[in-house]
Amino acid sequence: MNIESFDSLKGFWKTVLGQVEIEISPMVYKSVIARTQAESLNDNLVVITCEDDFVKKNLEKKYLDIVEKAIRNTAGRDLKTKLKVSTDKNGRMDKEGKGELGPLFSSQRDPSVVVEEKRQKSNLSSKFTFENYIIGKNNNLAYAIATAVAEKPGELYNPVFIYSRVGLGKTHLIQAIGNKVIESKPGVRVVYTTGEAFTNELIEAIQSGKGKGQYTTNQFREKFRKADVLLIDDVQFIIGREATQEEFFHTFNTLYMAGKQIVITSDRPPKDFTNLEERITSRFSSGIIADIQNPDMEMRAAILRAKRDENKDFVPNEVINYIAEKVDSNIRELEGAYLQAVTYAKANGLELNVDLAAKALGQTIREKAVKNVNVNEILKAVCLYYSVKAQDLKGKRRNKELVIPRQVAMYLMKEITDMPFMTIGEFLGGRDHTTVMHGVGKIQAEMAQTGKTTQDIVNVKQIIFNN
Repeated sequence: MNIESFDSLKGFWKTVLGQVEIEISPMVYKSVIARTQAESLNDNLVVITCEDDFVKKNLEKKYLDIVEKAIRNTAGRDLKTKLKVSTDKNGRMDKEGKGELGPLFSSQRDPSVVVEEKRQKSNLSSKFTFENYIIGKNNNLAYAIATAVAEKPGELYNPVFIYSRVGLGKTHLIQAIGNKVIESKPGVRVVYTTGEAFTNELIEAIQSGKGKGQYTTNQFREKFRKADVLLIDDVQFIIGREATQEEFFHTFNTLYMAGKQIVITSDRPPKDFTNLEERITSRFSSGIIADIQNPDMEMRAAILRAKRDENKDFVPNEVINYIAEKVDSNIRELEGAYLQAVTYAKANGLELNVDLAAKALGQTIREKAVKNVNVNEILKAVCLYYSVKAQDLKGKRRNKELVIPRQVAMYLMKEITDMPFMTIGEFLGGRDHTTVMHGVGKIQAEMAQTGKTTQDIVNVKQIIFNN
C-alpha cells in the first residue's frame, strides 16, 4: 500500500485510523484518536489537526508511536508528523496559545494552563481521568454512564447516583467527569465538593454571616447554584444534619429544574439511608443509579499492570498476579500492597520476584492483623456509617434506627477485640451482658440470612481499618 493508491486525503486518514483502532481500547480511540484529522500530506510530512489541546497532549504523550506506525504502514514509507490544534469559530486557541476572546481582549496563554486553573478552581485533581481508569465487569455500567454524562452534561442521565464500598474508584470516576468537561467544554462551570466539605462550608457561611464576616450564605448559594455541573462525592456525610439537608435539597432542586447536571456518590444506595429526609432520597432515586463492585482477579491484575507501566517499575507478571490474588479487598489496599512489595525490593537492593513479594506482603498482612483497634474506634466507625450519634447508641432509646447500629457495634467489638460481653455492655451505657449476647447473636443470624447485613459489616470494617 502507498500514498498514490488513495483518491483523497480523507481516505488515507480513514485507513490510518482503522489500523490504530484495533491497537488501542475503544474508549481511548473515541476520546482521543477519533478526534483527529489529516490536514495536509506531502512526500515528507503529515500535518494532523487535533480537536483540542487535550487530544493533542494525550496523542503526543501516549499514542503517537502507534499512529506513526499506522501512517508508515499505510503510506508505505516513513513520514514525519506535525500536530496542531484547530481553531473553531468559537475562538478556541491554536497550538501557539493564541485565540480571540472578544473584541476588547486577546490572550497569549497556554490553553493547558487555563485548563489547570479551572481544574483547581473546581477542586479537581488532574490525576483522575477516564484515560487512566481501568474498566472491568465490576464498573463498566458506572463508567459508561459517567462518560456519557461528560459528553453531554444535563442531557442524558440526570441525576446520576454512583455507590460502592470505600476504595473502589468512586472518587476517580466522579472527578474524571469534571476533568473531561473542563477540557472539552470551556464555557461549562464545574463544581466538585464532598458531602463533608459542603457541610463545613455551609456552617462557615452561617457563622461568618452572623459575625459579619466575608463569606455569606448568599455567596455559598451563588457558588453551588450557579454550577452547570455539580459533583458531590460521599454525600452520606450530610445525613443527620438538618440545616445541611435543607440547603442541599434546595440546591439540588434549583439545578435540576434548570437542567443542570448533578452527579452524586455514596457508600450505599439511596434506599439504605435510614436518617435522611425522604424528599431527598426520592430525588436521588429519580435518575439513574449504578454501583461499583469489587474487582475480580483479572481486573486487579490489569490495575497493577497499569500502575507498573505508569511508574516504569520492573515487576514481572507473575508478581503482579500473585499480589492480585493475595489482595482482594479494594483498590487502595491493592495499590498499597504493590507499593509495599516494590519498595521492599528496592530498599534491599533485590530483584522483585514472587518469594520476595510474599515476604513483603506477609509483613503487611501481619501488621494489619495485629492492629490495635479499640472500642472507641469501632463505635466511631459505626456512628459514621449509620449517621447516628455515639450518645444515642449508649442511651436507652430503642427505636429502629438505633437498635441495628447498636447491635452491629456489639458484634464488631466482640469479633475484633474479643472483649467480654460484660465489658462491652458497660461501655455501651451500662447494659447487661445478656443484652450484648443477644445483640451479637442477632447480627450473626442476620448475616447468615441476608447479604445486606454482611455487606454493612464489611463496610464498617473498611472504615475501621482504613482510618
